[in-house]
Amino acid sequence: EGLKKYLPIIAKMGYNCLFLYTEDTYEVDGEPYFGYMRGRYTKSEMKEIDAFAASLGINLIPCVQTLAHFDAAVRWGTLPVDYGNILLTDDERTYEFIDRMFATLSECFASRTIHVGMDEAWLLGRGKHLDIHGYEPVNTIIKRHLARVCEIAKKYDYEVMIWSDMFFRSWNNGKYYIPKCEMPKEVVEAFPPEVIPVFWDYWTTRQQGYADMFDNHKQLSKNTWFAGGAWSWIGMIPSNRYTLKSMLPALDACREKKIKNVFFTMWGDDGAECSKRSLLPSLYYLAEYARGNRDEENIKRGFMRFSGIDFDSFMQIDSPNDILGLDKY
Repeated sequence: EGLKKYLPIIAKMGYNCLFLYTEDTYEVDGEPYFGYMRGRYTKSEMKEIDAFAASLGINLIPCVQTLAHFDAAVRWGTLPVDYGNILLTDDERTYEFIDRMFATLSECFASRTIHVGMDEAWLLGRGKHLDIHGYEPVNTIIKRHLARVCEIAKKYDYEVMIWSDMFFRSWNNGKYYIPKCEMPKEVVEAFPPEVIPVFWDYWTTRQQGYADMFDNHKQLSKNTWFAGGAWSWIGMIPSNRYTLKSMLPALDACREKKIKNVFFTMWGDDGAECSKRSLLPSLYYLAEYARGNRDEENIKRGFMRFSGIDFDSFMQIDSPNDILGLDKY
């Protein structure tokens, strides 16, 4: 019901795509414990949402996980685990599970693009995988795993997107961000040419920082996407101000480096108390800015016509962050 109210709003702003992020909160055929007691979307609900989005001209893309971020799902003991929330790669049970996942999603969503996650697998290969296979570099493991995931995706005619951070952390002392450089040959070769890397950054406030990382990503693929952040994850209160402070230079860098595809994440970390509607001022501003409207007063007048609410008045929703000492956000 929330999506049915939200989708028309972002469509009116001009957004044409929505990533529906789920970890285990959707039904998968043959996996009764996947999303159990987690309010998962049923297959019929996913089909209904997809059809509704399509009626508004919005491409609804499933955004799932196929490696890590399975904190809730692994507790039932039904999935093979490497370490913590990371699936055990090179185990056929893992790929049987991913196949069932793709089969279900393929039935429910018309989009032939799927985001398979694979981010923040901090200790990949350091648990059960190490016991079975011995030590292997992260690049070697993730290259083999991604190849298997792509093989399954091809079976369902899917184009694959992944978060790109693991292709930087493995050789950059666990860090994602790095100034413009020549990427190691073995890292570049580990990245399949048909896969779309998604560079995510929610914090940087310098255009050059984004531009450097776009140059680095272009060594992996000419089809890089950018995922920015509409700040909804620091408690009950949004930060429209920091969203604009960080995302306007990001959009400038996207224009400079000819990055054509951009979306903004609205994560629900630490309880998901923050209303997605509380970010409407910054989402509207970013949509206008991306279309080339750089006149702030014009944008504010447009927001008034769009929402019936004064832009500056709406932005006061951020104010509790000042009281709480979160004014930097």
